[in-house]
Amino acid sequence: MLQWSIVAILIYVIYYLKSKYEKRIETLTKLVELNREQIEENRDNIQTNQYGIEENKTKITTNKSNITKNKTGITKNKKALELNQDSLEQMK
Repeated sequence: MLQWSIVAILIYVIYYLKSKYEKRIETLTKLVELNREQIEENRDNIQTNQYGIEENKTKITTNKSNITKNKTGITKNKKALELNQDSLEQMK
């Protein structure tokens, strides 16, 4: 009789542990699936951002050349302004 009660207790413990770990496995499976979805979303975002970065690189290059052009234009305008101010002073 004692042997059967020990066997019954062992069967119950095995069943309990099995169900407990099955629940854990289910939870982990759900988390893995969520992570896969988020990984795919992040990959899409990375590709979008890479495209934006490349676009910005070309814009930066364009802006650098525009800044250089503007610097020379500003220098010319300063010289013209100084000449105009000198001319005005001479007229007075």
